[in-house]
Amino acid sequence: MTKKRSKALFILFAIILVICLVATFFSFTYPLAINGNYYRYSSFLENVNLGQDISSCLKIVYRADLPENEQKSSYEALRNSTINELKAILQDEGYKDTTASTYSDNSIVLNVGNLLTREAVDSVLSLVGNPATIHFSMSDQVSEAFAHAKDVRSVQAYDYSASQEIGTTYYVLIRFKDANKIAEATKNGGSVHIFFGENEFTSVNLNNEGITDGYILFTSDSFETHEIANSYANRIKTGMLDLELTQIEQNVVEGSYGSFTRTGNRLHFANLSAILMWIALGVLVLAGFVFLIVKYRQIGWVACFNLLFFICIGLFLVQSIPILHINFAGMIGLILCFVLAIDSLMEILERTKKYYNADAKLYIAFKTAQKESLLKIFLSNGLLILSGLICVLMPSATIQSFGWATLVLPFVTLFISLVMFRLFIKMYLAFNNSDGKKCNFHKGGKNA
Repeated sequence: MTKKRSKALFILFAIILVICLVATFFSFTYPLAINGNYYRYSSFLENVNLGQDISSCLKIVYRADLPENEQKSSYEALRNSTINELKAILQDEGYKDTTASTYSDNSIVLNVGNLLTREAVDSVLSLVGNPATIHFSMSDQVSEAFAHAKDVRSVQAYDYSASQEIGTTYYVLIRFKDANKIAEATKNGGSVHIFFGENEFTSVNLNNEGITDGYILFTSDSFETHEIANSYANRIKTGMLDLELTQIEQNVVEGSYGSFTRTGNRLHFANLSAILMWIALGVLVLAGFVFLIVKYRQIGWVACFNLLFFICIGLFLVQSIPILHINFAGMIGLILCFVLAIDSLMEILERTKKYYNADAKLYIAFKTAQKESLLKIFLSNGLLILSGLICVLMPSATIQSFGWATLVLPFVTLFISLVMFRLFIKMYLAFNNSDGKKCNFHKGGKNA
């Protein structure tokens, strides 16, 4: 590879790396408005799902009562379906770290983790904070309801765009199970009043024929986006739960090992443990870089350049997998994978030092070292991938977090050590293909 081409590639990769680092660590609001709205970009690091031991967790306890006319013998089945539906509502909205379980004979406890902002807590509470049953009435009295939650088949947000000039209108579509029953109840037309508990949720004007096709479609001036319409749909879903839930306790629990929250663009740590944990991670990364630079000089800088790509690609993958939550065990997995990435690069450099010490030319020493280090790098990363796969299959969420980290990141290590580092070495040799002293390699017995 020529010096000119190598220089151009280094500049290109440096630009790519800067973009990756910004995308990984910096969140910002876009300077230009899109359709009149200013959107915010969230960094890879901010989007990493944190487990409940290192992030704030919202805990809600409900009393779960049987609806009228339900048999007590069916309570357990109804409770299980209510738990599953509660989790589904929140997980569909992006709150993946959600668990629900029985608390006593007639109680359900809901835990929602990875809540970094007060707005996220408020969003969860708006969805499931105070569930109430849904009623449909042709008057403004809930006592005259013609349909209840059990009569609803499905609820979903619905977008309709007649033309580009008019724009998109957002609706909530409620589909009933028995179309004939609903048609009979609404055949004279008028207004359908939807009640959430005892309070009117919204009203919908019908034509003179009423609801003839088994569904009702309603919109509102407040439905400015699909997300707003979807929040209404989710609110209705909470009114369709099999058991009637009454909130009896609500509090935010800090992570066992320290949590942090975000206000605007400022990060606030809840206690000293969280501060020490994140400082320790930063010190580990910095120590790894300093070690490589001191030990290998110029080629050490190239190795650090390579490791920065490992960090960016790794965090991108970690935040891209919805079911991956990093708790304290997962954090240990991330540290282990970073150390293994350093070890994989050192395996190549140490073998290069060995061959250069045995009087091989520098470029031949690098080439031979890369070939002979393949097996060891594959074995070390392959074993970690296998152990990660076993951990992912375990029932414990703590072990699964460790497993996901050690299952995903070794593939990144293989890529950056066997593909990217190989290319970077070629680029480096265009500038120095003979002087091993610049890499802290020495002929003779000094390296022996």
